[in-house]
Order: sequence, then structure tokens, then C-alpha cells
Amino acid sequence: MADAGTEIKQSGPSKRAEKVLSAAFVRSVTTPGKYTDGNGLILKVDKSGAKRWVPRIIIRGKRTEIGMGGASLVSLAEAREQALENRKLTRAGGDPLQAKRTSQALLTFEEASRKVHKIHKPTWRNKKHAAQFLSTLQTYTFPRIGKLKVSEVTTADVLAVLQPI
Repeated sequence: MADAGTEIKQSGPSKRAEKVLSAAFVRSVTTPGKYTDGNGLILKVDKSGAKRWVPRIIIRGKRTEIGMGGASLVSLAEAREQALENRKLTRAGGDPLQAKRTSQALLTFEEASRKVHKIHKPTWRNKKHAAQFLSTLQTYTFPRIGKLKVSEVTTADVLAVLQPI
């Protein structure tokens, strides 16, 4: 039986029916759980109500999940498109997870921090928490390690930033 907002779609000779999520369902769902869209794309809803896209793929024989971002930032169509690209890359022998890690390693600490802030901002209870998070980073971390590449940040750097706080 399909969840409200989803329809059952039979694709080809497969014995399993494929659930297809709708954009309205993605916007309105608040019940914690995993909701499949088919072809390995999953919408995970946390207890806090936060929603994120996770495509499930097989890399070198091992099933892996790759975070794609929150449903508030990534639309259903974009999530489907990215999941399809990831599947094509793995079928060709590539590793989308490694490609993601490589691209993230090129970010500076400040760029990565701002990206994390943007992703989590919709999940905070109010604007004050979002502002405090960013203000603390701007005061304590960006002046010391903001220009370093994420891959270059050491434990000593993190300790040097945290001790004055």
C-alpha cells in the first residue's frame, strides 16, 4: 500500500512496484522515517522534522549512502537528477563519494562553515541561533583558520580556536 502523496509505478518486468514521491508530499511530511522514491533515492525525515536526501548506491560491491543535502535546499527533481548521475557514475566504475570528498577538500574552512550554516539554518528554532552560530565562527575561527583548506586543518588548529571560547 502506498503512503499518502505517493503513487505506485510499475516499471518494466520487475516484480517490485516503485514508489514515487510527490513534491507536495516532500513539503508536508513530518513523520520521522525513510521514504523511498525508487532507484535508490531516499528521503530521510528526522525526529526534529529535518528532511534530507540520501541516494543509496553500490560502490565496489558495498552499499553506500551519500548525503545530498536538505529537502529545503534540494528539490525533488534535483535530488532525482543527482541520484541518476551518481548511479551512472558508479555503473561506469566511478566513485561519487570520493568525487564529493575531493571537491570538499578544496574548500576553505570558512567556505565549508558557511555551507554547513546554510544547510542547518532552516532546522534551528529561531533566527537568533543561526546568527549566533555564524557570529561565533566569525569572531573565533575565521580569523585563525578560515583561509586554510579543510584538508589542512589540524587538531592543533582546532584546539587553538576552541580554548579561548
